[in-house]
Amino acid sequence: MRRIRKAIVPMAGLGTRLYPISIVLPKGLMPFVLPNGRLTTGLQLIAGALLEAGIEQIGVVVAPEQEPTYRRFLEGDFARYGDALQRKPELHTLYEELQQLKAHITLVMQHQPYGFGHAVWCAREFAQGEPVLVMLGDHLPLATSMESPVQQAIRMYDQLQTPLYAVYQVPLQVVERYGILQGEPTEHAHLYRLLQVVEKPDRAFALEALRTPGLPEGQFFTHFGIYCLPADLWTVQEEIACAYQPSQGEWYLVDAQQRLLQRMPAYLLEVEGRMLDFGTPEEYAAAFCTLATSKD
Repeated sequence: MRRIRKAIVPMAGLGTRLYPISIVLPKGLMPFVLPNGRLTTGLQLIAGALLEAGIEQIGVVVAPEQEPTYRRFLEGDFARYGDALQRKPELHTLYEELQQLKAHITLVMQHQPYGFGHAVWCAREFAQGEPVLVMLGDHLPLATSMESPVQQAIRMYDQLQTPLYAVYQVPLQVVERYGILQGEPTEHAHLYRLLQVVEKPDRAFALEALRTPGLPEGQFFTHFGIYCLPADLWTVQEEIACAYQPSQGEWYLVDAQQRLLQRMPAYLLEVEGRMLDFGTPEEYAAAFCTLATSKD
């Protein structure tokens, strides 16, 4: 059995929906306040969820112009804050926590914004041919049970050793905004065998061809933002890379998902938990308020 030790988190996007803040503040460093009054960032929350689930190393994919900002953040800028860190124990504690986090993070460059699938391909040297967990860089997983969504996905992947995608339900009215996955039930509750995945289908096609038996009428599965992928990912990604031309449009990760599905079974896991998107001002405001008022 090959367990997942590494995660890839793409954060290289321009963050146009958060413009003009995104000019000076990469999306992954957007701030959040926890109920105890502590200040944190999207990067810290995502990395914390991954490390808590047993991930050992995290490849954060960033654009070259963002890299100095991420690096300065993770290093804690001791040159500027050194005196204050020595005088204030609470600040020094935060600094030490950043150093511990930095030990688990590798910054990976995506030199051209060719898409989600390309961002994952940029992390191939970091992955070194291993199975990986891919997680969206502007989504925060929240546990609503003893086991977090990331832990649920990794546990099931460990049993199956084949592509596994965490999913949740969305109504027909919004399918054009998402990748939609059709599954068929298995003997295990909340686990479905993947039949097909279609990026942003229209409603008519979704109704005709993408319904999953057992779901309520008008409901469809879409990605929760957690992808558990075997080492075979790198074989199909290399095939895509050899043929890819930027003029073809965006390189989606769904291209690799479809190729993997032709070669091995894949599964959908309807996880228990919430995923907070913070990629737009409205979503960021909702995520900020949810975290700040959480009881946990």
